[in-house]
Amino acid sequence: MKFISVALSMSLILLLTGCFAKIHSLPAHPDKNSPVFAPLPDRETLVGLAISGGGSRAATFAAGALEALATVRITDGGQERSLLEMVTHMSSVSGGSLATAYYAVKKPAKFEAVMAGDGLSPAYQQFFTSFKEDMQLNFQLRALGRQVANFRVANPTKLAYSFADVWDANFFDGMTFSGLYERERRGDAPQIILNGTIYNSGRRLVLTTLPPSDFAYDFTKELRAKLVAKGQQFTPEGKASFDKSVERAKNQFLPQTFEDLAGDHRGLPVSLAVATSASFPPVVGPVTYQAAGTNTYTHVGDGGLFDNLGTESLTTLFLNKLNPARLAAKRGLIIVIDASYPFDEGGADLNTSEKGFEVFAHDPSRIVGIMEERANAYQAMLWHSLRAEGAFLPDYDHLKLIILRYTDSEWAQNDPIPAGCPSTMTVEAIKKTIRQVPTLFKIEDTCHGALLIAAAQKVVKKQQQRIVNFLQPAP
Repeated sequence: MKFISVALSMSLILLLTGCFAKIHSLPAHPDKNSPVFAPLPDRETLVGLAISGGGSRAATFAAGALEALATVRITDGGQERSLLEMVTHMSSVSGGSLATAYYAVKKPAKFEAVMAGDGLSPAYQQFFTSFKEDMQLNFQLRALGRQVANFRVANPTKLAYSFADVWDANFFDGMTFSGLYERERRGDAPQIILNGTIYNSGRRLVLTTLPPSDFAYDFTKELRAKLVAKGQQFTPEGKASFDKSVERAKNQFLPQTFEDLAGDHRGLPVSLAVATSASFPPVVGPVTYQAAGTNTYTHVGDGGLFDNLGTESLTTLFLNKLNPARLAAKRGLIIVIDASYPFDEGGADLNTSEKGFEVFAHDPSRIVGIMEERANAYQAMLWHSLRAEGAFLPDYDHLKLIILRYTDSEWAQNDPIPAGCPSTMTVEAIKKTIRQVPTLFKIEDTCHGALLIAAAQKVVKKQQQRIVNFLQPAP
């Protein structure tokens, strides 16, 4: 009976969602031959931050990691500056998109120094203090309050708008993509990419001010040419089969933009773009878009259904810009700020449980996690194999990826215990607590937030020399 009751309740929720769907209308793209936002000039060295999904856990860890990265000093041309001043792009998913948008919208302007003396400047100290605190707010409670106040209860589609309302009220103050572009154009913020998944096709939607041409990395012809150069023989039938399969893979690999969907997103609120990236049906979303003059509804949700790290869009962008034929950027560094939920967490409980369905009560995203874990494994094998074969990927001196994973933080018994945590915590208790911080849009325990921020400082320090070695020219 309990199962039937739950099933009926879910059916009712889904029915209500369909009955009260909300459509976000975009104006028609005024000129298909030119981008909505004019392209900005590239630097010779691209530095991208990829920020994973994971709700407030990811957002809090990202805030701590960005603060730690701000203190990494790079000497170039006789001048010393903060690593953050070299960041050109940020790509994010879900909870990471909240941190990314917050940073891009609220960080101090370009004229404010990042560092002062041996530490951060007063402006950046104040910014990061607010950043870390704000990422730990209980957004779920606030969003549910909006649901009740606006008669949106039991409507996951409109819950995405309730989250957007909360983030607008607290952080973004109605900032649109036009306002975001102005900050990017002035150099006050890096160019950002918020990733979503188009449920109609399974392709990624990049919510960004970057033009579609920046993501148009066509590796099909180059891959076939490399294989032929290595002695691969193609019969007419084999060539046709190869081209068809690779073309299909390319279409799935390359993301789409609102311009590809015939829309003009200059007036799109940044808060709704974040909510789109963070929507996880049937709990939240999806967000449905329609461009004026079209009959197509595009349903968009969680950007982490395949790539929960935000790396795929950034890799596509960098490969395109590092292409020698473009004569654009010469080198690229991607730093991944990874707070995704450990895949094997909870496995021990399943080993001793007769009721496998109970896993969904504690980790409803486990099925998606299984698919994501295997997809990431295949993706890593593909990139390493192609690079080892010298097939269209830059070498490690021209494109490097460094991962800052929160579970890689190393703790010693004599390390100070962060404020808000029991003073008697052992190293094993600290590691277990960090791994089990749930994927929610709230930080339930002040100790969780403190540990995530401390972990961010540790992993940045651990990888700092690798970052400096890549970015800082040899003497």
